[in-house]
Amino acid sequence: MSRLQFKTLAARLSLSLANAVWLVPVAAAGLALVAAKTLVDAKITVPNAVSMFLSTGSPVGARDLVGTIATTSLTVATFVFSISMVVLQLASSQYSPRLPGQFLRSRGTQLIIGTFIFTFVYSLAIVRVIRTGKEFVPNLAVTFAFLLILCCVLALILFIHHVVQSIRVESILAYIERKTSKAIGRTFETLGEDNEENEEKGEADAAIPEHAVPVLVEESGIVRRIDGNDLVQFARSRRLVLRLVKKLGQHVTAGTAIGWVWTEERTSRASPADEVRDELSVAIQLSGDRTLKDDVEFGFVQLVDIALRALSPAINDPTTACNALHSLGILLVKLTGFQLGDRFFFDEDDRLRVIVPQPNFTDFLDSVITPIRQAAPDDTSIALCLCSLLTDLARAARTHEHHKALCEQLERVHSAYGEGAQQAVDAERIDAAVEEVERALAGRKPRSP
Repeated sequence: MSRLQFKTLAARLSLSLANAVWLVPVAAAGLALVAAKTLVDAKITVPNAVSMFLSTGSPVGARDLVGTIATTSLTVATFVFSISMVVLQLASSQYSPRLPGQFLRSRGTQLIIGTFIFTFVYSLAIVRVIRTGKEFVPNLAVTFAFLLILCCVLALILFIHHVVQSIRVESILAYIERKTSKAIGRTFETLGEDNEENEEKGEADAAIPEHAVPVLVEESGIVRRIDGNDLVQFARSRRLVLRLVKKLGQHVTAGTAIGWVWTEERTSRASPADEVRDELSVAIQLSGDRTLKDDVEFGFVQLVDIALRALSPAINDPTTACNALHSLGILLVKLTGFQLGDRFFFDEDDRLRVIVPQPNFTDFLDSVITPIRQAAPDDTSIALCLCSLLTDLARAARTHEHHKALCEQLERVHSAYGEGAQQAVDAERIDAAVEEVERALAGRKPRSP
């Protein structure tokens, strides 16, 4: 196996393990076998005052105790799994079909299930070594099994608390908001003069020339990871410039181009794409689903989904929609402090090497305002929530792009709700909210309440 093939395999394995729901339970089962073997063979001398607590009686009694623990832990593990399925179904139908995977990937859920699996496998292993004929009872191992079942009781209580908390819409919104906020910090660079200079320099050389060679993908999937630094090293070693045309989280179809490469001189054709595709597979990884780790847009998609589901005729819950808009507003305000849009990577010689497409502020704002505005064109409370969001953004806006995008969305919101208000009092409230947004955009202080 070549070094490139090893790196590709390692990258795919790392990506698979990051999403694996089975990893913690399987690891718990393996550790249980190791723990059982260690405690059975342990030669530990304890004081007399402690030995009375380790006494487990006759082999028959010890076997019955451990057998009961194994049966109970498996029964409770089945119960926990059943409750998890109910929670997933409820979350999928009530909020968004993209939420169940995150609940299962929760380390808290996996650790609780792993606790029951550990207890069950450990107890089975201990039952095998309790021999009635030779009157052998591993007191320390049996006592540890008893302590494990007490831990299972505690884990069950924690799981019930976890389920009750996780099914609340406020907890779901807070979880998505927190994960997306972290992804913003990892994905985008802080807004600054150096970034603006790099953007101007990169845009001048970012156009795809006629002799560029497409980089085709062999399998369909979703762009899950893009490592800009690895791409720069690849492009620099071959004296190439690479421009990706698919963003993080976008679908890619087998046989289509995920990017284009050309020589830095722009006078000759680059190497055939087949020669570079394997190297790019290390830095650009495809998957079957999206996660919140680096995919900022996916967090926005989930929050918008919750708002749209709440506004549907079957649910009709504008309060939840406004709560989702509040979380979206927090994330949008945070985005104003980062350099958005296509990202340009330069090598050590300050040569443009890689262009990675990324959404800009206008894209994020439109993905939030437009679908919610269209889903509730006659709901005054939603109009006021949208205006409140735009007001906060207007106070936080830093660039001309921010102001321009906000002005465009404000005009659309006012046109959709101001003219369609069924009562005069609603039209007055909407007009007042729009005026507050305009005052914020102009840099004036808000009116006194």
